[in-house]
Amino acid sequence: MKLSGLVRLAIVLGMLLALGLMPAAAQSCDGEMINLEFMNWWGAAREAYMDELISHFQAENPCISIENQVQPWDNRAELLATAAASSNPPGIIMTTRPETYQFAMSGLIIPIDAFVEQHGTDLSVFYDGEIGIQYWNGELYGLPMPTAGGLTSLFMYNKQLMAAAGFDPESPPETWQELEAMAAAITVGDPLGVDVLGVSPFATDTDFVNWLYTNNGKYVSDDARTLLYNSAEGVETLEWMINLTNTINGGVENITDFYQDASLPEGDHPWYDSELAFMSINTSHFGHFNVNRPELYADTSYWGTMLRPYNGENPEATHAGVTGYGFSGGWAYTIPKEHPPEMQEAAFKFAEFIGTHELGGCAFLFKQGRPSPVKACNENQAYYDVNPYWGVVLAGLETDTPVPITPVQGQLAEILRNHIEEAFFGMKSAADALNDAAAEGQAILDEFWAEFDAGM
Repeated sequence: MKLSGLVRLAIVLGMLLALGLMPAAAQSCDGEMINLEFMNWWGAAREAYMDELISHFQAENPCISIENQVQPWDNRAELLATAAASSNPPGIIMTTRPETYQFAMSGLIIPIDAFVEQHGTDLSVFYDGEIGIQYWNGELYGLPMPTAGGLTSLFMYNKQLMAAAGFDPESPPETWQELEAMAAAITVGDPLGVDVLGVSPFATDTDFVNWLYTNNGKYVSDDARTLLYNSAEGVETLEWMINLTNTINGGVENITDFYQDASLPEGDHPWYDSELAFMSINTSHFGHFNVNRPELYADTSYWGTMLRPYNGENPEATHAGVTGYGFSGGWAYTIPKEHPPEMQEAAFKFAEFIGTHELGGCAFLFKQGRPSPVKACNENQAYYDVNPYWGVVLAGLETDTPVPITPVQGQLAEILRNHIEEAFFGMKSAADALNDAAAEGQAILDEFWAEFDAGM
């Protein structure tokens, strides 16, 4: 039955009321207006959500005006670096963790510890792993939102493809070995192409690191000074990824062709057409799925959610997710140093609203079906009502492991990515690829730390 606009509105208002997310009454400004440009990448349907968040903030802070400047993803790094280093940067900037660290070291943004103390901001509301990755050299530079966790620990799976291949659709794979067996039975294709794909471990540095932690491996030491991924666990992980890609999926080119022009956010993806059985997701995928195919999203006989499988042959391995590697997590809202104190104060108020307020990040992420870095936001029954697998999402958050990184992470990731690509195309063994990458990357990491220590 199609619901009327008034009924849909009543449902939404009911959810917001249940979450304690009804807006505050608007106030009038009795002082000087402060205008802040907000540089961010919350595009597509999320732009409207952010506009609503901003309206709630301005209702509580009538002397602060926020201009929502949504940016394109093309040439993002260059665009951001230019803006941050300009003589008139945006009032508040959405940055990844490596960018936050780099801008902090360059003196382009300010630490926010003084504002936290002044405003009595309670940092304990965040998961430890979420707030912990926002520190650089002992100082806090941002408040988290969205969640840095839940980006690699989860998979969606197609129950109908599982059942058709003879597997129990309510018992998704727990281990690499179970996943591989199911993928082999489900995949339809040959070296010339794939029509139905069981699973792809993909062939990037990020994918390797994600799987590495499900084999009890580590990317780097806890002090971020020594690369560790060329361990026995690392070699075993890369060999497994390459073997699955080549023996079951017919090689990297098949996977590239299969995903050509696919976009889950835009509704054009093999997942929607029962051509993909197991799909690695981040928590934003629930919202995209619900928006694009609400009838499928509502049908739990079609799909399920599971934790990332682990190496069942390694007794030390278990389910794991990764937070903060490369650009896969750790977004924050940072404040340029260039602006006067009153603008910085206003920017912090907005960052705090985004990070901790019920009408800020809590409501913003709830509308996307995504968890919040604020623990209390995730405990409401309304999340379970919207997402039938919310318990799995929270279990995934509990498995997340923060990965220490430095401002040279982009260089290290590119080195690892290039050598992994050579291994996937048979130009190097898995061991040689990882050893070569680690040697090259360690030289860059050593140089960074030597310069940093000398400048202390």
